[in-house]
Amino acid sequence: MNAGPMATATTGTPPSRLLTSANPNFSDNGRRGRYGVAFLRSLAAHAGVGFMENSPDEDVDAVDVALQFARASVRVQVKCTGTFTVGPGRATLELEPGWVEKWSASFEPVYVVLVKVPSVVTDWIEGQPASTVHKAVAFGKLFDPVAHTTSMQFTKADLLTTEMLYDWRDELYARHERSREETA
Repeated sequence: MNAGPMATATTGTPPSRLLTSANPNFSDNGRRGRYGVAFLRSLAAHAGVGFMENSPDEDVDAVDVALQFARASVRVQVKCTGTFTVGPGRATLELEPGWVEKWSASFEPVYVVLVKVPSVVTDWIEGQPASTVHKAVAFGKLFDPVAHTTSMQFTKADLLTTEMLYDWRDELYARHERSREETA
């Protein structure tokens, strides 16, 4: 019988198996990427929004997801990190020039979502008898090619909630209505 990992010297309990991936080919960075997309998927499911994820090799437009509303869709790039702290300040996401070029050329609005997880993988989720607690938070905002040339800053005002997806829908629909009026 396998006794499992050795007990830690200070607590006498074995370290969490989550410290290493169940699939050794999955890096912690890969786990973070999958978790970020899954976190957004849970918000979309809660709002009743369609969720179309690109295959990993098909994200050539620097977009991971299309959120599908009834009349139109928005494109979303998801970044997940364990390095930023959530506090009174701001988190700055440095943008690669290729992303900026592709998002600027898009006819559809592109939103950027930054999912913040604890730096230690074992702290991301806490299973409780009556619930599962995700210890993550997300921020999201519309990419603006004029303002976001090299970076995007996220503050508490950009906190991504399920309700914010309704705002994104309303902004998208208003954009299309303005476009119809201009061409009429």
